[in-house]
Amino acid sequence: MKLPSLHYLITSAKASLLRFPWTILSSLIAVIIAIYLIEIEVDFIQNLSLINIILCASIGIPLYFSATIFSETKGFDRKGYWLIHLIATGLLIAIYFTLPSAASENIQSTPYVKFAIYNIASHLLVSFIPFAFSRELNAFWHYNKILFIRILTSGLYAGFIYTGLIIALTAIHLLFDIKIHEKLYVEIYIVALCFFNTWFFVSGIPEKFDHLEENTDYPKGLKIFAQYILLPLLALYLIILYTYGGKIVILWDWPRGIVSYLIIFVSVLGIFAFLLLHPYGQQRENTWIKWASRGYYFLLIPLLLLLYIAIFMRINDYGITISRYAVLMLGIWLTIVCLFTAIGKTNIKFIPISLFITLLLASFGPWGMYSVSERSQVKRLHSILIESKILVNDKVQRETKWKLDSLPKLLSDREYANDALLSDSLHNEVKSILEYLDHHHGFSSIQSWYAQDLSFNQKPLIYADKNRDKTDEAEIYMRSLGLKYEEREAESKKQRIEFEAKYDEEKKSVTGYDYVVNLNKYYFVSNGISDLNICHFKLDTTAYNIQLENSTSMTILMRSERETIRFSLDELVGQLKSKYGNQINTHLSFRT
Repeated sequence: MKLPSLHYLITSAKASLLRFPWTILSSLIAVIIAIYLIEIEVDFIQNLSLINIILCASIGIPLYFSATIFSETKGFDRKGYWLIHLIATGLLIAIYFTLPSAASENIQSTPYVKFAIYNIASHLLVSFIPFAFSRELNAFWHYNKILFIRILTSGLYAGFIYTGLIIALTAIHLLFDIKIHEKLYVEIYIVALCFFNTWFFVSGIPEKFDHLEENTDYPKGLKIFAQYILLPLLALYLIILYTYGGKIVILWDWPRGIVSYLIIFVSVLGIFAFLLLHPYGQQRENTWIKWASRGYYFLLIPLLLLLYIAIFMRINDYGITISRYAVLMLGIWLTIVCLFTAIGKTNIKFIPISLFITLLLASFGPWGMYSVSERSQVKRLHSILIESKILVNDKVQRETKWKLDSLPKLLSDREYANDALLSDSLHNEVKSILEYLDHHHGFSSIQSWYAQDLSFNQKPLIYADKNRDKTDEAEIYMRSLGLKYEEREAESKKQRIEFEAKYDEEKKSVTGYDYVVNLNKYYFVSNGISDLNICHFKLDTTAYNIQLENSTSMTILMRSERETIRFSLDELVGQLKSKYGNQINTHLSFRT
């Protein structure tokens, strides 16, 4: 690879600034604010507005790039150019106001999930915007080839610059004993990654794309990468997934949740590989690529069926969440792409355009991932509380009422009045749902169930004296239901009883006994069978071992070559259970 001259870099940088000022300005704004936040070292919440500007500026980089390219390809005049960039600016402002501010009383992750979707969508827009309304498939492919190579090249150059500057700073520190500002290393990384990388990327974008349709140039490196690296990896992943599918059929073992993500990964990898090979496969001597591509999409159909089984099992058990909605959405998109390609359609623009539309449709409206997931989880919670009689006529029964004058301590007139109405598994489900709502949606949809206002306009209720700075809203809402805010062990795992005696270094009287043996052993019960790990010790020259007799009784067996002695602990365990119940961190004295 031939390195460019300094004159070329300066000339190219100037031309790029004049051509893409909005894009470069967006990256500069993000870099300046990021460096400022690093320097002042303040709380995340206090500077949420500045962080939101950084996020919007990061979307602005591909969005303004798309606006410029679209203006150029459509031959807009100066008014048209400004109009399209002002529209892009309006979109960024709208996104900014969807993000939570420092004044928000409850900051959830949902706005930032939306940011991620918009960021991905804006990059997809870059990939097809010049050819959105044309049939020039070869030009479309070569345009994306240019983008792909520019991404790799600019990343490589940015990496070289960052590494070079870091080595230079380290050398200055070691050779001249000059203290280097520690934050400077991070700041250089941000400048190289965001600002220089962006500027260098846009500098290599051609001004006209008319000639690309007749371009037959195909980089040999891309062919080698796609044909000899990506395709073998793809074949390996397909073999693994089909083998796993066979295991499910033979053993009737239901698919694991992670299989959905693996199928999506393999699907995207295959799509990417065959997109790279597309023009190469159009040549008459390489028709095998076209047939391999079509065969690959047919092979994906059974895997997508497996994906649907796995995700619908999770949805049936736990309802729809944002992540499950996303998996299902991508599964539907992949199915459409498979059917589109399997019937012989070769319009490769369909892939990014259809994904772009899918993401946008999923990001808003009553059909979107946020509304659907919230309704699903609220419905699930409502059903559990109705069946357990905790909720009657959509009102919480025996609700825990908070005494606001007792703050900052969280005291109530009665606690856990409904705790016995739920099994441990349902109790955990309620906790999980409330935590999900806390993190993603808030509690406005269930506030009407409560007689008291838990909307957290009373801010002191959030900040409670419980050896921590903040009490989760999920905890307040669950305790207000008359339920303990805790994770409970499933009934199937309640096959052990644990009591811990406080260790004491003092010497003990052993009058009336011949030996004292200190034994420290954990025994676990799995699938109804006691772990057969044995604890060994010696008395004089005689070897003994101790173990539980079985999983159903509290009987200890002490064996030697000559005898077996049984020690029943049932009476002792009964006394301990009667006295201490399910108390946690209750230490028993030695004498007890």
